Amino acid sequence: MKTRKIVGWGALGLGLATLANGVLGVYEHNLEQPAYTVVAKDGAFELRDYPPVLVAQTAVPGERSVALSTGFQRLAGYIFGNKQEKIKMTAPVLSDSVGAAWRTRFVMPARFTAATLPPMPDGVTAAKLPARRMAVVRFAGLGSGPQVAEQEARLREWLTGQGLKATGDAVTAFYNSPFVAPPFRRNEVMIPVG
Repeated sequence: MKTRKIVGWGALGLGLATLANGVLGVYEHNLEQPAYTVVAKDGAFELRDYPPVLVAQTAVPGERSVALSTGFQRLAGYIFGNKQEKIKMTAPVLSDSVGAAWRTRFVMPARFTAATLPPMPDGVTAAKLPARRMAVVRFAGLGSGPQVAEQEARLREWLTGQGLKATGDAVTAFYNSPFVAPPFRRNEVMIPVG
């Protein structure tokens, strides 16, 4: 009898977790994302053309996970805590390494220009990313350092096989909040190509 209760509570917990992930997934699926055109698709790999996009960015030195968390919090404080004008969250959150620091970028909603963004606090700047072609591999999970490195290696191997040349460093794109279970998360490694 006790075993059936434990199994029943476990099934209920799993059901509630799946429902919560579904609700979060619908909300996050409706977040504004930069438009892109798929030029080629090969399983988990894609070539995409992106138009220019405006980002708010910050860089934090130190260990990857701590620096990215600090960067995320700094940018979230800017968009959610801004007294002049609220800025809606978009997806994905972009991250890459710059020297000894880790940079975090939030894509700004398309209605903004650099001139119309609310004033930025110390440590946050705006930048316009140019139009670019990106090679992309999509994967689920936490997006930890080792997992990102593994996916970047896969993407670079695919680029070599396609005869494509990287023109810049890898960027990691995170599409989901930490409340979404890792198997349901959408992450991508992106590399600009020429």
